[in-house]
Amino acid sequence: MNLRYKISLSLIFTTLVPVSLIIFFVLWHVTNDAEKNARHTIQNYVQLISSKLTDEFNTSIRELELYAQMHAVKSMDPGLFLPFFSREIERQTERYEKLFISNNEGHFYTSFCGNSALGQKCSFDDADPNSTPKHLKAREYWQKIVGNNVHQKNMTYLSDPVISYTTGVKQLIVASTVFDYQEQLQGMVGASIEWARIEALLTNIQTRIFSQYDWQPRIMLVSESGTYWYHWQPEKLVHLKRDNTGSIIKDSEGLPISVSSTIYQEPEKALHKAHGFMLHKQSGFIEFDSATTGEAQYMFYAPIASSQYSIALLVSERDVNEVSYDLKNLYVLIFILALCVFMVAAILIAKAITDPIGRLVGQANRLKEGNYMEDEFNPGSDELSELSETFTQMATVIVDRQKRLEQSEERFDLAMRGANDGLWDWHLADNNVYYSPRWKKMLGYDENELGVDSRIYFDLLDKRDHKRIKNEIEKVRFSNKETFNHKIRMKHKDGHFVHILTRGIVVRGVDGIAERFVGTHVDITEQTVNEDKIKSLNEDLEKTVRERTLKLEVANRHLKELAMMDMMLNIGNRRGLEKQLNKIHCEFEELDQTYTILLFDVDFFKKYNDLYGHQEGDNTLILVVNCLNAHLKNTERMFRYGGEEFICVLPNIKIDKALELASRLVKAVEALQISHVQSNYQIVTVSVGCAQVNRDDLTWEQVISRSDSALYEAKAKGRNQASCYKH
Repeated sequence: MNLRYKISLSLIFTTLVPVSLIIFFVLWHVTNDAEKNARHTIQNYVQLISSKLTDEFNTSIRELELYAQMHAVKSMDPGLFLPFFSREIERQTERYEKLFISNNEGHFYTSFCGNSALGQKCSFDDADPNSTPKHLKAREYWQKIVGNNVHQKNMTYLSDPVISYTTGVKQLIVASTVFDYQEQLQGMVGASIEWARIEALLTNIQTRIFSQYDWQPRIMLVSESGTYWYHWQPEKLVHLKRDNTGSIIKDSEGLPISVSSTIYQEPEKALHKAHGFMLHKQSGFIEFDSATTGEAQYMFYAPIASSQYSIALLVSERDVNEVSYDLKNLYVLIFILALCVFMVAAILIAKAITDPIGRLVGQANRLKEGNYMEDEFNPGSDELSELSETFTQMATVIVDRQKRLEQSEERFDLAMRGANDGLWDWHLADNNVYYSPRWKKMLGYDENELGVDSRIYFDLLDKRDHKRIKNEIEKVRFSNKETFNHKIRMKHKDGHFVHILTRGIVVRGVDGIAERFVGTHVDITEQTVNEDKIKSLNEDLEKTVRERTLKLEVANRHLKELAMMDMMLNIGNRRGLEKQLNKIHCEFEELDQTYTILLFDVDFFKKYNDLYGHQEGDNTLILVVNCLNAHLKNTERMFRYGGEEFICVLPNIKIDKALELASRLVKAVEALQISHVQSNYQIVTVSVGCAQVNRDDLTWEQVISRSDSALYEAKAKGRNQASCYKH
């Protein structure tokens, strides 16, 4: 190929390639930043919507908590709180659709309805004195803060949107527990916010924020269950179920049935994963492909504090990255123009270089032939004069380097004479080996001992290393490998073995065939012994660490077992009970394995303690527990629930069998005949409440709650008996 074309191509590649890489890097960096900024901006807008809704919900939550502390509400007297509700509704017309109170039975009162014959409770027909009162037991918010609030905790709850029993309007409920002045749970106070207010707020916010974009925002509000409560597609919103005639379908209690859509009904699995992040109150975005169009999409999401909702926005990838696409087109155009300019410049530069360069060939040839001291040749150009001067200087440098190389070889020769390492030089042609005096002294021989035969080397070499070293020599000799390095053992004149590190190089001829092996020997006996000692110490240390780790693991397991035990009664404690119930309830949910809970209470035990003393009371509890355990199987375990209350968990046992077992246990305790003069039976007895897990039980606490109800029934019937929970 002509030199001019070579230089042209070289210039093109050496200049265009770096410039192309720079343009590519800048393009990647700028467009990547543009895409990040676009996603960050939209994410901030979603966070802003979340903050607006958080403020809206927090205002209502704080106000309901204040209502719950007012005398009119605490009294649970309709004559006091209904006028108060009317005044508040008039004052808060734009915020609340209605205010209401519900008692512990689930019946509720509001200024919009009320049956005077039923004490102003709302009923299905307020004009009929015999009408059935309406109740809120089926509502999630009532179950959350009243029905399942067995520990009577002070709670405030923001519900999913629901359909009002009284007005039929879709609304959001904010509810707070109501306690009397003795801190006893009386019920709840609630406020309904028309969902239309929240929808209007969302519409107003998205109009103000996203009006700057050409695309329409697709916003949705998702609950913890994945239900859509706000969606750009109306058919996916929660609505009342209707029949073919358009009439609302009701359940067995006469209440409307609602229909909802969830995020888990979407075909894109990435949306399901994003909802998992929402449940953990995380903000962010995900990228996925639409199942219907195949187009890349982004979903930005953010949690709404103090609620179980998250706000989400769907935007196509093309809409988000519209600016970056424009930048890419611009940079492609710039690259094409740069390519044309560089090609023209390369051709011109090549022409300017190749015309005078031939005049330097002669001088270069003289340098190649070794005529370093020839007079310099000046072709008449400033640049090429510098190049000619460079050739002359190069000749001077070469001569100088030759002198320094000769000096270096001399110094190496002197250094090897005084070195402490042994030198050997194996000439393959005659198979003779030169062994330096230090090489021989290392093995206990004098300078004049041993010969030059290569077999001496292998005679002194440990037999265990023969095969390995011979194979390595053959491998190095007939390959392109230039160096070798091995640890070997060689026999000392006194009979012991010396550990040697042998290192060498291969000297090859012009044809590439090995002609010599040259190397050194280093005595590493002391180093090897120390390494063996360190290895032995490390093994002993690892053994000690393993033994102590095993002991620590055994001790930790024992401590964990003790943490789950009641030390006095030698049965599981409350923590152990929760662990067992969590495990068995998971098996119920995953494997449909039923279980039953027996809740025991020692009758009149406080009186027993007051009469006989706590020490005697503890002894009695031990006797009772031992008696109960004696009649249980290995899989049926007892746990102390609190004080004189115990729980027995019966896996894979239904309620009828459990009731039979409970009755036998009651009789077994009675048979102990422990004296108790203040008991109706003059002896220590127990009462038992039985409850079996139901398919709709979300937690085991619900089963304990029912067993507790059954226990109260057993006590009401006279104690010393077992009772099962009845629906």
